[in-house]
Amino acid sequence: MTAAAVTRRVASVAVLLAAATLLTTGCGGDGGGGKPTGEGRSTSAARKAATRPPDGQATSGTFNSSDIGWIQLMIAMDDQAALLLGLVPDHSSDAEVEKWAKPVAAGYRRELVQLRELLSRAGVPDTNPHHGHDMPGMVTEEELRTIEGTKDAAFDALFLAAMREHLDQAAKIAHSERSAGTDPATKKLAASVEKTSLTWRARLPEATSGRP
Repeated sequence: MTAAAVTRRVASVAVLLAAATLLTTGCGGDGGGGKPTGEGRSTSAARKAATRPPDGQATSGTFNSSDIGWIQLMIAMDDQAALLLGLVPDHSSDAEVEKWAKPVAAGYRRELVQLRELLSRAGVPDTNPHHGHDMPGMVTEEELRTIEGTKDAAFDALFLAAMREHLDQAAKIAHSERSAGTDPATKKLAASVEKTSLTWRARLPEATSGRP
């Protein structure tokens, strides 16, 4: 990752924590080497799509823009993390990594079902306004291809680094949603996401150069 990309990601985290109602402000970046989106939309347009329902699509009265923004952002992040976790059985050489990843992958599958149920209840289409964006905690398509091209200790090191960043960011934005959101079920799920992210993060194995 380039220094510009690291700077952009750090700045994005600060924005997310300082303005919880703009939970998806971390998408992309203005210059600084940001990657273009697969949908060809500007960062500004992506932010609007993530923090309000699409034109003509009214949401349930208990949801505010932070609820919708958090749900959409978590679906995008978890979808990519699930793909990364799916690589472990065929690429990892570390039994501790495989042991850690199996229940986490199952947890993400359950979490994605809950998130999509909330999005449906809110009356918002299951689209991805973050497609192709480089943001804190997001495993990008480029990163996924790079990690998929490795095996054994090299894979484990990249996998653990990506999951560490993902879990740290998931906990931070879930914490923000708990104070900025209004829908009780969404805030309850955010509390669960924060707790499980911190738990999984604490149990994350350390990267090694290969275990005997």
